[in-house]
Formats: sequence, structure tokens, C-alpha cells
Amino acid sequence: MITIIITVINIQKLQAIDYSGLKQLLIENSKELQIKKYNIDIEKEELNIIDSQSYPSISFGFNIEKSNLLEKKITSTSVGSSSLTTDNLKKSYSYINLNYNLYSFGRIEQKKQKQKHIINVSSYEYCLTKKNLILKLLEYYYNLLNSKNRINYLLKVLDLKSKLYKNKEKLFKNGNISKFEVSQTAIEIAELYSNINEDKKELENILNQISIFTNYNFKKDDEFESLEIASSKEVNFEDTINAKNIISKINAKKSEIYLYEKEFLPTLDFYSKYDFYGYDSHSYRTSLSALRKNSYKFGLVLSLNIFDGFKTTSLKRKTLLQLKQLQKQYEMQRDKFNYEIKTLKENFKLEKSIFQNKTKSLKLAFENTINSTKLYKQGEITKIDEINKKIENIYKQLELQKSKEKLAYESTKKLILLEDEKCIVH
Repeated sequence: MITIIITVINIQKLQAIDYSGLKQLLIENSKELQIKKYNIDIEKEELNIIDSQSYPSISFGFNIEKSNLLEKKITSTSVGSSSLTTDNLKKSYSYINLNYNLYSFGRIEQKKQKQKHIINVSSYEYCLTKKNLILKLLEYYYNLLNSKNRINYLLKVLDLKSKLYKNKEKLFKNGNISKFEVSQTAIEIAELYSNINEDKKELENILNQISIFTNYNFKKDDEFESLEIASSKEVNFEDTINAKNIISKINAKKSEIYLYEKEFLPTLDFYSKYDFYGYDSHSYRTSLSALRKNSYKFGLVLSLNIFDGFKTTSLKRKTLLQLKQLQKQYEMQRDKFNYEIKTLKENFKLEKSIFQNKTKSLKLAFENTINSTKLYKQGEITKIDEINKKIENIYKQLELQKSKEKLAYESTKKLILLEDEKCIVH
């Protein structure tokens, strides 16, 4: 009996790496973004600290003590800041304190408003950092594609140049061409090897940079998807994260100025204290069980800052200057944004025109290559001429691919700059 064992092997097709996947890895693994998130959480806790001032504070204290009088003639209980013992007792004492700010002319609420603006600033800083990292990744990925494409096309040229060299060697042996023409092709092949090796080193450096950025370990056989040509809608500077970030900083400074203006207004606080006291001559335990209500007190405290050596006035002037500085920064960033968007639009339009022209040029190059093959078969041109036409065609393909990647790069960059309003921090 013959047993046939059939083993089923699943061959998984390698999935090409794309920019979107790397971008997601960057967002998930970036240490810089994680630090920015911690900043947001820290500022949120600071808001909770400020909010705690709106609630009363309650404290409890307990003390157990033994006092032993060595000199019976002592009758005074204190000298200066020192207290003297006047009895021989074991004592227990406890108390409950309650303090509450009744009115501070809106200071606490204004502090909370200022802190909310600071939280917004931290959130916007996270979004701006993320945008800058994504733009940097886009630049790396664009350079990666260019290096990868250049290597692939130059390898094709190298193959044709090698065939060209062999063909010229035969012609030289037959005495049809000079040694110089053969040597010239050999030099071109050597230069191609050098260029390919340089591109491979550059590609390796780019992959290392992206790996550090995304925490992804690349494999030798990894393939990479080309960038897609992206479309974006028009956005005003006022709607961008950068604008919102500066506006939040301006609002925080306005809240700070308001607080300085209220610095010389009074605050009204309520306080109360309830005391329990017990004592015994012999036992701590008895002194504890003897704890009884002893006294209580409550009152109001009105505090007023009269003069601080012009400190508050100087701080207010300093904050007003910082406010004006931020307003100028807003105008500067608005002008910079408008210029960047205008430049991106012009670049995209130019690259689109270049791409269309190179597409037409490549179409003509393909036709010439087909014609050159026909002409070679008909004996009207040499094999060398046919190979040179193919090489010319490959270089045109490379230029077209570069133009296409550039077009996609410019459109994606514009999209990243204009998608600020989608940045949400969880």
C-alpha cells in the first residue's frame, strides 16, 4: 500500500509598505509625541489643583504628651517664644480645622480659565509636533522612493550598457570601431556601478532614519508603494492648529493680566476650629478616654495686599509686552502660512505641467524604441543604435517616475499643512 502525503504550503504574498502605514507607526511609537501627551496630562492635573481652591479644606490633628515639672516654684508659662511646663500630667489633645475662601473677586475662576487655555496650548503643541514629524517622515519617504527608483532604473541601464560593451568588443575585434569607443563604454559602466552603490548607501541611511522615527525594522526584500496624488480643500489660517495655538497663548496672557489687576483687591476667608482635651496624672489611656469638648472658635479674615514694591505692576507690564509679542507672532505666522500655501499651489501646478510634458515625451520615446527595433531588423541601423535608444527610453522613464513622485509629494505636503483641524488629542 502506497501512502501519498500531500503538504499544503501557503505562500503569503509580501505586502508593500506604504506611507500611511509608516505614518501610523510614527504616531503610535514616537517618544516625542508621548512626552507631549504627558504635558497635557500634567496641565490637566494643574487645573484640578487650582479647582481645589474652590472647596473648603478640613484638617484633623492629634497629640499625646507627657509633661514633668522639675521645679515647683515655676509659675510663668512662657518666655519669649518658648513655653514652659507647669504641671505633671499625661495629656491628649485633638482638633478639627475648617478653612474656606468665601470671596476673592473672581481670582480662582480666572486662574481656572487661564489654565484651560494652557491645556489647549499643550494640546495644540502636540498636534503641531505631530504635523512636523509627519512632514519629516514624508520627506524621508519621498527621498526613499527616489533612491529606490533610481537604483531600479540604473540597474536596467547597466544591463543594457553591458550588452552594448560586448557588442562594441566584437566590433573592435573585427576592426569596425576604435579602442577608445570600447573604453568609453567601460568607463560609463564603472560610473554606473559607482552611482548605484552611492544610491544604495543613501537608501540605507534613509531606511535607518525612518526606522528610528517609526520603530519599524525593515527587511531586505521590502517593497514600497508610491505616494498617491492627494486632494485638499482650502483652509484659512484662522482655522489651523498653529493659529489656534497662538490664540490660546494670547487668551492665557489676558487671563494673567486680569489676575494682576485683581492683586490689590481683598480676599475674604472663613475659618473654624474645634478642640478636644483630656488629661490624667498616671495613664495615657485614661487621658485618651478623658478627651472632652474643650473649645471652639470661628471667624473671618480679610486680607489686602497694600504695597509689594511695584512687583505686580512690573509683572503686568511684562505680560502686556508678551501679549503684544504674541499678537505680532500671530500676524507673522499668518503671512508665512499664506506664502507657503501659495508656493505649494504654484509648485503643484508646475510639477503637474512637467509631469504631463514628460508623459508625452515618454510616449514618443517608446515609439522611437519600437521604430529603432524595426529599423535594426531591417538593417537600417546598428545594434548599438538600438541599445542606445532603449537606454534613452529608460532614462525618460526614470525622469517621468521622479516627476510623478514629486507631484504626489507636493500634493501630500499641502494636505498635511491643511488638515490641522482634524488633529484630536485623546
